[in-house]
Amino acid sequence: MVIGNADGGHAQTWLKPSLEIRAVHHLIARYWNVVTPPESTGSGTNMPIILYLHDHRNEDVFQYDIERAFSITRSTASRVLALMEKKGLITRTGVQWDARVRKIELTPAAGGIVEELQRRSRQLERTLFEGFSDDEQRRFLTDLERMKANLYATGLVGRETSGCASAQPQGDSKGREDGDRAPTHVAPAGPCPQRPSEPDEAV
Repeated sequence: MVIGNADGGHAQTWLKPSLEIRAVHHLIARYWNVVTPPESTGSGTNMPIILYLHDHRNEDVFQYDIERAFSITRSTASRVLALMEKKGLITRTGVQWDARVRKIELTPAAGGIVEELQRRSRQLERTLFEGFSDDEQRRFLTDLERMKANLYATGLVGRETSGCASAQPQGDSKGREDGDRAPTHVAPAGPCPQRPSEPDEAV
């Protein structure tokens, strides 16, 4: 094991993988903020969400989808989406099968900057993978997925609404709150275990 065993070593050595990932995350956010024009209503936080909504523009997208796509908590997603709505980047409209669930769509204003955001996003990806072979890029992305899976496997973070939520068939609003996707099947009923609230995080 590269980082040693649990009986020795300095804290910095033990935390190095997570510290490096966090550092890259913050550098990416800073990069987005630098390349964003001052007059733009976009930001390093909501640009990825704009691109996600554009990529899924032919589907119904709800807050739950944003939470899962970006591995963020419900409170963080709610806060970010509220700010995006205030800036005129998205609309949230009700659906017939549940008054508490709102579909999220880009406004024409946000749609007008998608092409530029895509160009900047491609440039960022090229910068991140400069000097990486195709195999190295694929391996890196695979390793990130494995790390995410390891964290999910602890049962302490993420995916609280998949598997333990008392879902109802589509058309029945019982058991869902604003932001949840309407399930297309009946999931096992029963209360979810209570967990401590997770802190807000950046997208």
